[in-house]
Amino acid sequence: MKHLYLTAIALLISVQLNAQVSKEQKVANLSAFSKVYGYVRYFHPSEEASNINWEQFLYYGAKEVENAGSTEVLKEKLNSLFNPIAPSVLITAATDAKSFDIKSLKPTNPAFNQQITWQHYGYGTGPGLYRSIRTNRVFGKTDMNTRGFGNVSRFLDAKPFQGKRIRLSANIKAEVSTGQAQMWLRADRPDNVMGFFNNMDERPIKSDKWAVYETIGLVDQDAKGIAFGAFLSGMGKMWVDDFKLAVEEDGKWVSVPLKNSSFEEIEKDQPKDWILGSPGYNYAMIKTDIPEGKSALQISDNTVYKLEKQIFESKEKFGAVVNKSIGNGLSVTVPLVLMGDEKRTFPMADSLKLAALKAKIAQSQPAKANDEDPYVRLSGIMIAWNVFQHFYPYHQEVKSDWSTQLPIALSASYDVKTPEQYFELLGRMTEKLKDGHVYVAGGNYLNSYSVPVAAKFVEGKLVISKIDSLPAAQGDVTLKAGDIISSIDGRPAMERFEKVRSVTSGSDQWKDVRALSQLFNGTKGSELKLNYLSATGEDKMISMKRGATSYSPDTTTIKKLKDGVYYLNIGNTEMAAIKARLPEFESAKAIICDLRGYPRNNNEFINYLLTSKDNNKWMFVPQLTRPDYEGVKYEGLGWSMKPAKPHLNAKIIFLTAGGAVSYAESYMGFIKQYKLATIVGQPTAGANGNVTSIALPGGYSIRFTGMNVKQQDGSQLQGIGIQPDVLVKETIKGVAEGRDEFMEKALELIK
Repeated sequence: MKHLYLTAIALLISVQLNAQVSKEQKVANLSAFSKVYGYVRYFHPSEEASNINWEQFLYYGAKEVENAGSTEVLKEKLNSLFNPIAPSVLITAATDAKSFDIKSLKPTNPAFNQQITWQHYGYGTGPGLYRSIRTNRVFGKTDMNTRGFGNVSRFLDAKPFQGKRIRLSANIKAEVSTGQAQMWLRADRPDNVMGFFNNMDERPIKSDKWAVYETIGLVDQDAKGIAFGAFLSGMGKMWVDDFKLAVEEDGKWVSVPLKNSSFEEIEKDQPKDWILGSPGYNYAMIKTDIPEGKSALQISDNTVYKLEKQIFESKEKFGAVVNKSIGNGLSVTVPLVLMGDEKRTFPMADSLKLAALKAKIAQSQPAKANDEDPYVRLSGIMIAWNVFQHFYPYHQEVKSDWSTQLPIALSASYDVKTPEQYFELLGRMTEKLKDGHVYVAGGNYLNSYSVPVAAKFVEGKLVISKIDSLPAAQGDVTLKAGDIISSIDGRPAMERFEKVRSVTSGSDQWKDVRALSQLFNGTKGSELKLNYLSATGEDKMISMKRGATSYSPDTTTIKKLKDGVYYLNIGNTEMAAIKARLPEFESAKAIICDLRGYPRNNNEFINYLLTSKDNNKWMFVPQLTRPDYEGVKYEGLGWSMKPAKPHLNAKIIFLTAGGAVSYAESYMGFIKQYKLATIVGQPTAGANGNVTSIALPGGYSIRFTGMNVKQQDGSQLQGIGIQPDVLVKETIKGVAEGRDEFMEKALELIK
């Protein structure tokens, strides 16, 4: 009885202490929990940790640790959370941290004779360039370099859906072992830029019972295409039937007719109007156990099981251990290598403790991960921070001071009240990375409707640069290019401009590009009130309704400016069209190449400018085996370009600016390195390399650059960009007169 009495008293004291925990202490507790999560999830190779649902674990664990009233209580809570999935990981007071006893990791069973450790080739959780494995693990594959994922897809013109919400649903079931089934929906913007995208990474389909799954997204106002479908990754089978697409009109969902939406029409044993195919997967039409109609589609892997020993040479050896401070006077010790057989690692977890933990995790979960739930938001912050902590390749170059961002973001998350605030929080957090590829997507953040008016930031002012039309405009409708914007919806225009820049990652020039594209954004149908100063010095005002905005695009490809002088728009012209004009270009005096946007798959044009073969390596994929980006090694990649005939001897000028990002900068890198042209304009965006994506709870995702790309001379590109040989500064007068001052400078140089 005395023992029970003392236990009750201790429990009461603990509850009282928890009730008095400050917000600062909660944040410190969650920071410690988050750090241990990152070390264990990505670098501790236990079988149990590799098979836990980490999103659910974070949701449960955050509630468990946040109210710990003392360092001792926090230590016990952390150990109770991680011991069942990582029994060799030790969480101790920092002063108690001792040399790890490697003998505790040596199994007596001779079957445990393989060294299991993590290798990360960048950050990637699915098919593609980046991927992660645990060494000496059997998994299914057809060919490591060619296997993709079993996909069924459709493409539609986006014009009827621009600026509107669309909803995709399908009836799906799956039987998976190491893989998962997912439905996906994507909007494609001009210049191969991806808009809205959701592929159910946060809620993959694993049920073997037919069920209807759906996803909703906002189609970007300039979207060109809608792509959707379903796929199977890894090993297993999935069945798909009865796709449905709907668009929101005046608050109501209106069905969009889809040809052969239920796979009823079959041609040559495949469903008509659908695109199938990927190495390593089979497709079949089935007619039994289907939810609707006469047939459904089955996707299955044709797996060959192989043992993958490693994906690159560098790997940790048995005995490798890291000891890391996690704050609150605690440290964590994590073995990086465990011994194992084909299916287990040593030491093995207590099966009863593991089952009890999984049961508690399952019981704690909400019916649906929703961004209005504070623990969904906290989980998202912890996932994002850890991915960038361990895998972002530019912390040193951009001096991100990333370690300080975890408590800042966790603290701010407690104050979030709306989806818009959470969306902005993710933006502020990732702004510190200075990565122009960073793009936060998802949630219910729908303030992306605008008006058909564009602006530029010139001479320190926001200036109207383009007006397509002003339907239903009220007030003074004499808005013209060159007018200076003074306020937007009653707020100083520059204040609004700077707010968007504050949640935009990248170089200053890229921030300007992104902020200008969002300057007039708001909710659908809302009123935009624009105060501006006209060329005559008058203060004027105009109001417009926000809606789907589309501009009349510049479709110029190749234009002869005068005898011997040509204009080539790299962003609009296919390579076939360039090749057709090569005979003219061969005798040209000058060619002005416009690369202020995104190339149209025409980098082969560089070959006709080169005089020697290129073997430069300027893209570097990180090879990671340790946390905190320690001991990173890289694999260098390049394009290996070579000269082609006819060689173009004309004077070549390239126009570029801050909107030239990624692929455009790979292109411009050759122009700069080999002095193939005079570069005129402004610095490029400073963000290049294959992107990767983080899936967050609540339907959010964050895209970022997954490799370290340099300029071809080895200097830093990230956040800086490729500098022009001749800098052009636009003027308000030039904008007002509709002049292209970049082109004017190019023509001047030709003279």
